[in-house]
Amino acid sequence: MNNLLKEMEVRALSISQHRNFQDVVVTHHKMISDVYESSPLYYKILFKSNKFILGISLLAIYVSYENPTIDQVKEYCGKLNIFSKNSISSFIVFLRVTGRIITKPNKYDKRKLNYLPTEKVLAETELLIKTMLFPLDRITTNFVERVNVSSENFVLDFFVKYSQIVFANIFLHVVIPESSCFILKDAGHMMIINIMVKHINAGRNQFAFNMVKSAKECGVSRTHLKKALLDAQKEGLLEVNSAEGQLTLNEAFHTMSTHYMSLYLACVEYGALYDETMT
Repeated sequence: MNNLLKEMEVRALSISQHRNFQDVVVTHHKMISDVYESSPLYYKILFKSNKFILGISLLAIYVSYENPTIDQVKEYCGKLNIFSKNSISSFIVFLRVTGRIITKPNKYDKRKLNYLPTEKVLAETELLIKTMLFPLDRITTNFVERVNVSSENFVLDFFVKYSQIVFANIFLHVVIPESSCFILKDAGHMMIINIMVKHINAGRNQFAFNMVKSAKECGVSRTHLKKALLDAQKEGLLEVNSAEGQLTLNEAFHTMSTHYMSLYLACVEYGALYDETMT
């Protein structure tokens, strides 16, 4: 385990044990659901772990290198063994066609393409980061006051430090492999937090679970959600009772989801405090 991951794990444990941790999860779920509704197709794709990693790698490389190229992104992501070359290329094309990045020939080597994130993707990314930042104010004293969220360059400043997380390969499906049955699928993050919030609201491990409603809330089909749940059941995380319309969460799910969410929060907190030592 590298030193940065050790630091993040210590902070994640502290976050998970805080009395307001469940409030943070609920607040994050509400905020990110509002963002998600604005462009469900885009976020459904983005919240599949490999696409999310490609997205944050684009921004991390952009702030870390002079004249960053698409080839640098492809080379870095290709080494992670979670992409095919075609999937990297197709997602980059998708980002370009939808106006989220601009590419132009490199002035030194016309075979290479430089890229620039657009205001559209920076605005979307800022909204996503804030769905973590504002809930963190319930755990870290005066946290929002210490983060310059109104800065014109907020996202790029954030990624100057968050790129350390990216280049240390601190990816949740790697650190928490049991989360893979969700987050290696479209809308994986949304499925995990949807279940967490349903459990928090119910106050017990067995609760009514409307598959159609939850699928709609996650922006996926009922079939997609059910497959994720059945895969999670095979991993011993939960038990699906479709006939009764119930879900039963095992301790393994709580361990996974708490670790997943608290580590995610710790990493975002680290990136946000780019101009000071985290306390």
